[in-house]
Amino acid sequence: MSAANSFADDRALAIVNPAAGGGAGERIARRMAADFKAQGVRIDIVRTPAREEAARLAREAAADGYRFIVAAGGDGTANEVANGLVGSEAVLALYPLGSGNDFARALGYPRRRRDLVRFLRTAQRRSIDLGELNGRVFVNAAGVGIDAHVAARVTATTRIVGSTFGYLAGALVGIATYRPQAMRVLVDGELASGRFLAVVAANGTHFGSGMHVAPQASLDDGQLDVILAGDMGMWSSLIALAKIYRGTHIDGKKIVLKRARVIEIELERPLPAELDGEVMRVQRLSIRVRPHALSVLAR
Repeated sequence: MSAANSFADDRALAIVNPAAGGGAGERIARRMAADFKAQGVRIDIVRTPAREEAARLAREAAADGYRFIVAAGGDGTANEVANGLVGSEAVLALYPLGSGNDFARALGYPRRRRDLVRFLRTAQRRSIDLGELNGRVFVNAAGVGIDAHVAARVTATTRIVGSTFGYLAGALVGIATYRPQAMRVLVDGELASGRFLAVVAANGTHFGSGMHVAPQASLDDGQLDVILAGDMGMWSSLIALAKIYRGTHIDGKKIVLKRARVIEIELERPLPAELDGEVMRVQRLSIRVRPHALSVLAR
């Protein structure tokens, strides 16, 4: 569902992550107001003082009457702001500054920053689904297995070689060091148990800075695309990695796609799980879709 966008006329607040994009957030914050003013848009700007503070700032801004909240950062910043806006009437917009920006990709945002304000002025308001993992919402994807194992190691690599190669290098290291883990997975009540390389619940199409993990995912179909990668060896994993950037990795045998509203995962021991690129350790994952839970500006 889409609706008219009055971004240029309503109150807007940009929440800037100063650390996003290797420190670009702080530099961008200094010139954002001028960029918006040049396009006839007035906007207030605040910087996140600490991790997890963007959700609080977004929640307070929505309660204060701001109609549009701009998440200026990467997928992690978008996640935090979305967590603050759930249940409000405010609309999420993006100013992508991160290393991945996969959620912005799914919403059709331009890659050149100089085009962003013009895009926001003409973008449509859409109502999209959110995922929820153990009570915290996610905009793009959540999972457990090698994806979280890689995400836990990517940050340092991306600072040296950049986002795309950082994820690729992290994935290669992950494949070399990670072994499929025993899991008990319920997908809308259907049981799949055994050893899995990864189980990912995707709301958007991409993660990991361009990995086309769920090629047919839709942000507003009321379901999550669930990718189950089974007990794969190193060679099969490398082949799958090569295919995932083209979105041709799902073969119905070693890597299976299902669509579901509720996914329950039990592990033998706590393992890293990832949610929009952020990593946590859990032993049980309760994932569900929240249909049409968030308004966004999109193409």
